[in-house]
Amino acid sequence: MLESRFERLNALADINSASKYLEIGVSSGETFIRVKVPKKIAVDPCFRNDVHKKYANENSIFYEITSDSFFSTLAPQHGEFDLIYLDGLHTFEQTFRDFCNSLRYSHSRTIWLIDDTYPISWVASISNYRLFCRLRKWIKIKDSRWMGDVYKVIFAIHDFFPQFSYATFPGHGQTVLWLETRKDFTPTWDSLEKISRLSYWDFEKFKDTHLLIRDPETILDQIKKSFA
Repeated sequence: MLESRFERLNALADINSASKYLEIGVSSGETFIRVKVPKKIAVDPCFRNDVHKKYANENSIFYEITSDSFFSTLAPQHGEFDLIYLDGLHTFEQTFRDFCNSLRYSHSRTIWLIDDTYPISWVASISNYRLFCRLRKWIKIKDSRWMGDVYKVIFAIHDFFPQFSYATFPGHGQTVLWLETRKDFTPTWDSLEKISRLSYWDFEKFKDTHLLIRDPETILDQIKKSFA
């Protein structure tokens, strides 16, 4: 159930009756075009397969720019978003910045979904994409999936944003966030600098306690109860 990205996003959109959706990192639009929200904004520095030409209309707006440029120049005209999907550059620094920038364009019932929070291997967790590709070729890894070090974003949210609750869908790592203060909060690292230096082996150590992997039904029920 809810194995695909767009299925999860549509299920989340149903919970808060989302009417405005933002997707950072759209690429060829396989997820974006299937999200059922009335008003949708797509942001990517280089759209693939001319998705922006095929699907752009007054309710699906495409911006071929970086997320930094979008948030600093264009986001203000769109106001607050109900559902935000972050799937841009797979690095801790950029994804964490995207999350922080998106806070200004959220409200008390906004739901976030952050992609690539569970790297499938040490190689997949490398933040430098070119190095990842070289290592894949060198050690003959067929799996081309790259998550980078986005998992550190969840560790940072754990330590510095206790006002947000979150949980991670099993399988392809995607973490959902919503505004609900976590109980019995205690930071683990209490330092962004320390979090930035974490390794894949640290991820393996803390993934079970800090990613909060739950089955989809449990995650959706938890959010529904929070919004009731």
